[in-house]
Parts: sequence; C-alpha cells; structure tokens
Amino acid sequence: MFHDILILLLGLVLLVAGANSVTDGAVAIAKRFNVSNLIIGLTVVALGSTLPDLVVCVESAFQGKPAMAVGEVIGSNTFDILLVIGVMGILRPLKVSDVMRNQDLPLLLIASVSLWVAGDTVFFDGMKHNVINRSSGIMLIMVFIFYMWFMILSARKEKSVPTPDSSVSRSSATQTPAQGHGIVSARLSEGTERELKSRLAEIKGKQWFSWLMILVGLGALVVGGNWVVDGAGGFALKIGMSQGMVALTVVAIGNALPDLVTSLTAAIKGASGIALGNIVGSCIINSLLSIGISSVIIPLESGSIGFVDFITLVGGSALVWLVPSVSKNHTIGRVFGSVLVLLYAAYMVFTVIRG
Repeated sequence: MFHDILILLLGLVLLVAGANSVTDGAVAIAKRFNVSNLIIGLTVVALGSTLPDLVVCVESAFQGKPAMAVGEVIGSNTFDILLVIGVMGILRPLKVSDVMRNQDLPLLLIASVSLWVAGDTVFFDGMKHNVINRSSGIMLIMVFIFYMWFMILSARKEKSVPTPDSSVSRSSATQTPAQGHGIVSARLSEGTERELKSRLAEIKGKQWFSWLMILVGLGALVVGGNWVVDGAGGFALKIGMSQGMVALTVVAIGNALPDLVTSLTAAIKGASGIALGNIVGSCIINSLLSIGISSVIIPLESGSIGFVDFITLVGGSALVWLVPSVSKNHTIGRVFGSVLVLLYAAYMVFTVIRG
C-alpha cells in the first residue's frame, strides 16, 4: 500500500510540475506572436491548468479504468466550484464582474449540464447503468470547440483595450530572473552575479528554451499520469474502495490543490477576478474536453458515480452564477462562501459513506 501511495503522490507532483512547464513555455511562445494577454489567459493558461485532469482522464481510459476518468473530473470540478470559491469568498468577498455573470458563469452551467446529460444515462435514458458513449463524447468536444471559438471571438473585441494586468505581467516577467539569492549567489561577486542573471534571462528568452519547457512538461505529464492512475488503482484495490470513490476524493483533490493555493493567493492579493476566471475556465474545459476525449477513446462506465454526483456539480454551478447575479453588490461574500463550503463537506460525507 505504501508503494501505491508513494507512486500516487509522485505522480501528482509530476502532473503539477509538467503542467506549469507546458503553460510557461506556451505563454512565452504566444507572447512572441503578439497574442493578447486576454486570449492567452482564456486559452493557454486555462488549458494548462486543466492538463493534469486531462492526462489522468485519458490515461484512465487507455488503462480501462473509466470510472476513474469520470470521478476525477466531477470530483475536481466540485472541489473547485464549492470549496475553492467558497473559501475565497470567506477570506475576501469576491466581486463578480458583468462579463463573468453574463458570459462565463452561464457557460460553466451549460458545460456542467452537458456533462450531466451525457453521463447520467440512468436518469435520462432509463438505462441500468451510467455510461458516456462515443457519440456523447463527440457532442462534448463540439461544445468545447464552440466555447473556445466564442471565447477567442470575445477576446478579440477586447484586444485593443489596454489592461493593468498586461503591464504588471510584463514587468513581473522581466523582473523574475533578477529575483532570488542563495548560497552560491552570496559567494559570487556582484558583477559576476549580475552577468549570470543576465545570461539566464537571455536563455529563458530564447524560443528553443520555451519549446524545451513544453517538451519536458509533456514528458512529466505522461509519466505523472501513468503513476497517478497506477497508484490510485492499486490503493483502491487494497483498501476495498471503488475506483470512482478514489477518483472523486484522493485523485480529484490532489489535482485541484494547486488551484486552491493559486486562487487563494490571488484572492488575498485582491486579484479575485483572475482567480475566479481561472477556476471557471478550467472547469468548463475539464467537463467538455477531458471527458469528451476520454469517452471517444473508450465508452466511460461511471460505476458508483450517479445522480447525486452530477446534480451536486450542476447545482453548485447554478448557485455560483445565480447568487451573485441576484445580489445587490454582485459579490460572493462570507455567508454564501460558507454555504458552499458546507455543501462540499456534506457531499464528501455522502461520498465516503456510500463507499
């Protein structure tokens, strides 16, 4: 059992590190082609943050563990929508922008409902068990393509409008190589240290270095995905848990923890819009692309995952959209944030009891 847990944890670390490496490389290349920060955030960054979930889903499908693919997506999205957004609201009330209320959050609800309709065949089709077949997977991918087209089209309309974030990101990007002092730096003369930092910044600015980051990151994603699926599967068998439950809890929470840390940090620093946008975009892509590709590879039988899991995800998506829309100040405050956290706690209790 210790071996399975170790492999699972190492796999999660590789997934996070690989996703960061791919995202950083892709962002650097996109900037060289003068792609706007808004489009980069909506596409490259959102896709990069979803890569761990996508890799686990596809790897689960290839290894014939479909319940793990479905459980990972539902568990990760539910964690992000209920717990992460809830904790963000408790720490610092989130002001939800007009664009988020009128565009992004409704799209999140559409994506969650699409996944529910595709996956809950017992409820909608009267089948004996839930399965996401290839035709449903193709439907999800088509919805994803429409979503990306709509996002890029909307972003192009805003491309000419300068944003404070763009100047901040450019300045921070140029300052990053000059930060950090260690034992080696302390022993170097000031001139040598400055020269080394200048050379390092020059190397990081090369296009080949960005492509190298992408390739290394993809390698880490492949290895990490294998280890996560193998470790989680072995762990489930040894303690008598279903693959779906392990995916809903251990794997999903492990993959979503970076979102929690990143979003809470952004919220504390007052960048709640960026944090909320990243979560919403990632959940949409996760529901549509991860499950869509996986179910095209092999029909995904959900096992013990059923109506309660789907309706929790859909209900959470609806609440996160409707409550800020009807409130006077359009915020996710401490009271609503506490409600979201309690809902997630209740769902986890139900999941553990169900087994």
